[in-house]
Amino acid sequence: MTKVCIWRKDNKATAFEAYGHAGYAKAGIDVVCSAISILVSNTINSLELLCHEKIDVTVDEESGLMRCVFKDVPSDSSQLLVDSMLLGLRQIQDEYGNKYIDIRLEEV
Repeated sequence: MTKVCIWRKDNKATAFEAYGHAGYAKAGIDVVCSAISILVSNTINSLELLCHEKIDVTVDEESGLMRCVFKDVPSDSSQLLVDSMLLGLRQIQDEYGNKYIDIRLEEV
């Protein structure tokens, strides 16, 4: 199962991470894991390249960890990207079920 957590303060993202492998299928053909990875990595890339956010990024392919921590309060555009990522992740959860992805929002 992939666990996703988005930490927020005053309705603004402070960090997010995805951890673990979905386990829907074998590595290399797991469409759920691939979809999650694409959404999270595209969001991180967009935050850096399009929104010029100052972020710390940690990636560990073996454990399936992708973590993004904002150094400052994210811009409205950056928050929209995080919200869009969350929308896509929830659609994956709706389609494939809670067995493969667990999404949590935590207030800090």
